[in-house]
Amino acid sequence: MAVFQQIVSLGPNCRAKFHIRKIFGERISRRGVFDWQVTPVPAVAEYIRRDFNGLFERDDLHVVDGVVFNKRFGTSHMHEFPKDIAENTLDALYAKAREGHDIWCAVSRMALNNDLSTLFVLARPVSAGDMAEISGLIEKARPGRRFLLLAAPEGDHDDHWSGDHEVWKAHLSSFQIRWPLSAILAEQMRRLRKNVRYLRPRSMRA
Repeated sequence: MAVFQQIVSLGPNCRAKFHIRKIFGERISRRGVFDWQVTPVPAVAEYIRRDFNGLFERDDLHVVDGVVFNKRFGTSHMHEFPKDIAENTLDALYAKAREGHDIWCAVSRMALNNDLSTLFVLARPVSAGDMAEISGLIEKARPGRRFLLLAAPEGDHDDHWSGDHEVWKAHLSSFQIRWPLSAILAEQMRRLRKNVRYLRPRSMRA
């Protein structure tokens, strides 16, 4: 069984993250930018290449049938905005959505740039060329770090957004995730700070 210290979904949709949490547990992987948005494979590469900067600019966003799309990079953002959002309300809602997007980008950037051995998981089939490009960008982000870019499982289907649960279970069953002690302590401190901030009076929150 192959053992890694962290597991990270690289999209292009939420399917991989759903099964990561289902198989390894809710706390095994923090929410990153690829987890609940739809990100075409070329845009996944652009996020990594650009160090997660400049990919959620207001001028690039527009609304199509109640969903916010990025016309420059092709991403769609159905979870960052209310359902049935209209173009005339996008300006008022953008700042809060941008704040969340920046936080999730920071999480993904950290996962790409740390020294932890990492299993990166793709939710949909991609070409050999795309696999090579993304692997090269991951290697460049943290040279020498041990990692595996895992393609989507063969035999998965699109009858439901989450795909075939048994196929994904078999696909991930040969891997184990063991956080190092430093990562466990860091996550405990993050959760403690979050809980303390939540319990403080609203007027005292930063």
